[in-house]
Amino acid sequence: MSETAGLRFAMRTEKRLDRRQGQILAEVIRQFVASGSPAGSKAVAEKLQQSWSSATIRHVMCELEGLGFLTQPHTSAGRMPTDKAYRYYVDWLAETSRLAPETERFIDETLQPEPDAQERLMARTSSVLAQVSQNVGIVLGPTLEEELLEHIKFVRLPEQRVLAVIVSKPDLVENKVISLQDEFTQEELDRAADFLNGEFRGWSLRAIRLEIFHRLEQMKMLCDRLVSTVAVLFQWGALGREELGPLFVDGTEALVGQPEFSDSRVFKELLKTFEEKVTLVKILSACLQSPATGVMTMIGQENPAREMQHCTIVVAPFRYRRRVMGALGVVGPTRMEYDRAIAMVDYVAQRCSRLLSAS
Repeated sequence: MSETAGLRFAMRTEKRLDRRQGQILAEVIRQFVASGSPAGSKAVAEKLQQSWSSATIRHVMCELEGLGFLTQPHTSAGRMPTDKAYRYYVDWLAETSRLAPETERFIDETLQPEPDAQERLMARTSSVLAQVSQNVGIVLGPTLEEELLEHIKFVRLPEQRVLAVIVSKPDLVENKVISLQDEFTQEELDRAADFLNGEFRGWSLRAIRLEIFHRLEQMKMLCDRLVSTVAVLFQWGALGREELGPLFVDGTEALVGQPEFSDSRVFKELLKTFEEKVTLVKILSACLQSPATGVMTMIGQENPAREMQHCTIVVAPFRYRRRVMGALGVVGPTRMEYDRAIAMVDYVAQRCSRLLSAS
C-alpha cells in the first residue's frame, strides 16, 4: 500500500444522518471516550434529556449498528463506536472549540523563541503536545531541501573533500562534508558560493538545484567553469538531497494502560514504530503533500501502516511565513477527545508558525 493510501482529509463522503441519529451517535461517542465502556440506551437517554424513551434510543442505536457506526461486544452490553463513527463525528458533528485559557497560556509560555536553535523548538513542541493531550506528541521538522538559503560558504578540505556551511531560514546552520571526484581550488569554491549567495538568497535549496540544472545549458557559454563547479557540488549533495526531515517523539508512556493496547503484541509493534520513526516520518511527509491546509485526521484503519490501525493521528502543517516547513500532531487511541485534540493541534501549529516566521 502506498504511503498516502490511508490519508483522509476534509472530505464528507458519508450521507448525513438525521438529527436524532446524529445526536445519539455523538452522545455514544462522548460516553465511550470518557469511560472506555460501551454506552447503554438508558445512560444515553439520561444525558440527552430529550423526550425520546430508552426504547426509542435503543432502536436508533440498532439502526446505527446496521449502518456500521456502532458495534456491540456482546448481546447484553451497550454499544461502542467504530472507526466509521469517529470519522463521521469529525466530519459532521465535532464542535469548533477553543482550548481553556490556562492551556493556551501554558502553550504560549512554554513555546518561546529559540534563536538559532530550531531543533530545540521542535523537541519542546513535541513535549508540549504530549503534555497537553496526554497522548504521544510528534513533530516532523523541515528537510534541508525546504530551508530558505541565507548564506553559503564552501571550505576546501584535504583528500578531495569540501565542507559546506549552509545558513538558512528559519534559523538553521548545517555543516556538511562531501567527498568529490574532482579537485577544486578555494578560489573556485569562493566564486561558487558568491554566485549562489548573490543569485539565490531566499530560495529553497530544492528550488535552487532545479533552477541551476535548468539554466545550465544556457549559462555554459558564459561561465562554464563556475556553473560546472556548482553543478558538481549539487550532484555530490552539498545542498541537500531528498532526505526526510527529523522526527521528534515524546510521551509514548501515555499509551501504557490504554485498553486499546492491552494486547502486548500490538503494544510492542506500536512502540517499535515510534522508536524506528520511519513509518511516522513517511505518513507525516505524505500529509504535507496534501492539498488540505488545516488540521487532518487519520482514524484507525485509514492509517496506511498496519501497526498504526489502532490509533488516530491528528496532524497539521506549520509554516515559515507562508511556506509549509513541517508537520506536528498527536497520536493516540481512536477513543480520543476529537474536539479538543483538533483545537490543540491547530493552536500549537499556529504558535509554531508565528515563532518561526518572526525569526
